[in-house]
Amino acid sequence: MTWTRYENGFKWIHNGMLITLALFLLSFIFAQPLLAACFAAVFAMLAFQNFYFSKVGKNVDFQLKDQEKRFLIGDEDELVFLFENGGVPIWNATLKLSIEDAVAPLNENQKYYSGIYDLDVPFAIGQNKRIELRIPLKGRKRGVSRITRVILEIPHLFGDGSVLMELNEPVKIESLVYPLVKKRNDNLQSAPFRPGEFVQQRSLYHDVFQPIGTRDYVPTDRFDQIHWTASARMQKLQTKQFLPVSDRTVILLLNMLERDHRTQDLEEKIERLASYADYCESHNIPYSVAVNVHTFASTPYLYIPNGIGKVQYLRTLETLARLSEKHAKLPFESMLINLESRGKLPDTIVMISHASPRLSALVTNWSKKYVVKLDAIVEKGEEERWNKERLDKTGTDSSFPNG
Repeated sequence: MTWTRYENGFKWIHNGMLITLALFLLSFIFAQPLLAACFAAVFAMLAFQNFYFSKVGKNVDFQLKDQEKRFLIGDEDELVFLFENGGVPIWNATLKLSIEDAVAPLNENQKYYSGIYDLDVPFAIGQNKRIELRIPLKGRKRGVSRITRVILEIPHLFGDGSVLMELNEPVKIESLVYPLVKKRNDNLQSAPFRPGEFVQQRSLYHDVFQPIGTRDYVPTDRFDQIHWTASARMQKLQTKQFLPVSDRTVILLLNMLERDHRTQDLEEKIERLASYADYCESHNIPYSVAVNVHTFASTPYLYIPNGIGKVQYLRTLETLARLSEKHAKLPFESMLINLESRGKLPDTIVMISHASPRLSALVTNWSKKYVVKLDAIVEKGEEERWNKERLDKTGTDSSFPNG
């Protein structure tokens, strides 16, 4: 680990050593043993300080116990530093840290400037010793927090001055703060046009491995659907009945663009998407995510492939935690058209965006083929509010907001 040293106040030590040495020699020449002893003691003190501060901090190393921390907003955890000192002891020092403000340190000695927390932590370590330094943190807002600066300040033992050691390597730790998740009480409808694993009474498909009973035979039933044992028992033909199932895969689409570029609207959108992901995870629904943020992957936008369960949910939360209004963005409609051309759209689509005429026209067109749910911000005078989600049934069991 490489440190850059900044030495302050050494000039007066060197000047003091020269002066006391000259005075010691004069006292010795003029046979003044008491003065010579005093000047010798002062010279020894200054020489010791000069030697000590030429060596201090040169063998200090540290590592972090964890490479990544994860927080919910309001949660508390500790950042653990493991320091090792292979050189001379360090006394009465101060460790200065600068941390981005997605997390807030629970420390009284802190200052806040332009999205950065600066905090001071007392520090001391003996020779050839290892210590553990714990810094309590609290999740403050969605985002990623990194340590931007580490400085170890060691003051002089006697007089003014200090040695500043600044770490000139990046600190490899991130603190991820997940977005706020609210429980949803609504229901994501599924379409009956694709086979799948989810129960839906109006589905055109049935799971032949899940029989649910029999019914009277009708002429349109296939021969292989006849239940012969039940027919013999009932003395009339009986047809097997199976569980009706359909595909319930969902894609969650997030529009990062804002009309007025207001961060609060973006945070509400991200929280909405996180809540939909939580709903899908709790109901065991496979889902994918697409966000109109520019990437250099195989797709020009951020895309999380279809998945299910806790792993998919955590991956979604981590991706949402890393989103920033500073990222380059694509037109939302361009991403939607690209998704459709690549065949990545399932039958159920959830769009989280602000309202626009082009988007409304696209939703109206898609509602003929898919179940579309538009969760939009609409303007009303000078106020903006979240539009209540509405599922207006059409002949194709699709839905979209009126107006």
